[in-house]
Amino acid sequence: MFTTLRVTLLSLLVLGLSIARTASAETTIGLEVVAEGLTAPIAMAAPDDGTKRRFIVEQVGTIRILMPDGTLKRRSFLNIRSKLHRLESFFDERGLLGLAFHPDFKTNGRFFVYYSAPMSAYAPFRTRLYWNHTAYLSEFKVSKDDPDRANPLSERILLQIDQPQFNHNGGDVVFGPDGYLYLSLGDGGYANDKAIGHGPEGNSQDPATLLGKIIRIDVDNGEPYAIPSDNPYAGKAGHREEIFASGLRNAWRMSFDPGGQFGLIAADVGQNSFEEVNVITKGGNYGWNKKEGTHCFDPDNPNEHPAQCPD
Repeated sequence: MFTTLRVTLLSLLVLGLSIARTASAETTIGLEVVAEGLTAPIAMAAPDDGTKRRFIVEQVGTIRILMPDGTLKRRSFLNIRSKLHRLESFFDERGLLGLAFHPDFKTNGRFFVYYSAPMSAYAPFRTRLYWNHTAYLSEFKVSKDDPDRANPLSERILLQIDQPQFNHNGGDVVFGPDGYLYLSLGDGGYANDKAIGHGPEGNSQDPATLLGKIIRIDVDNGEPYAIPSDNPYAGKAGHREEIFASGLRNAWRMSFDPGGQFGLIAADVGQNSFEEVNVITKGGNYGWNKKEGTHCFDPDNPNEHPAQCPD
């Protein structure tokens, strides 16, 4: 599913470039191996610190450094395997899922990760009994003695999110040009946003939960963070103030348009029929589970799309 989407997007990119150039010009695109020997690499980030290092996130709980000369450092930058929920070898959506460096990483050494851990002992009893795991958004700092090593004892937990199922975790972490941290969160899992831990209307449409949302927080103020004053639900009772956008099924990856024209762009994994690439706007609602893509959706009959959407 993911491969097909990428190939399609790349094909559209090539087509666009070809149209923009003269008919005689040729545009080619290919793949080049830059690192080997990794285990489930799922994300990569590069701090704006002048070192040209690339940090590769392995789902199993480690972050590796790809040096500018193309060598992959044998020793991990960060290893939090012991903190993770046990992962199933055949298939799992949990793990170490996201990494973002603070815009001032060069001077403050701060970076942020999102990972799946065993269910918190502080969760309500019924949650501990029936739900699957707890996800953490945490801050770490680089070691004072070695720029290629994080200090594993520096963890500061910003946010804990109990997850009812093992899948649909989202987990991408990025900083926006506004200096705020953005985190994508899936609807909690299973399918159709309908199962244990999903309300009558689903999690994605419920403003009282962070599941199925993209959130935005200020990690430079407050304890453990502050709410930006222009967040859509800032100061609104019954709503999670962290929410920036809602109605997402599993916004797996997102990034800001470096040209600045489109702002935040997120890829949202569909149910059975449609994938989405959305331009994310403040307060935007992207429809799930009332819609899949631009089509109406019935969680009780997910393979048929009704002519009219539920209210």
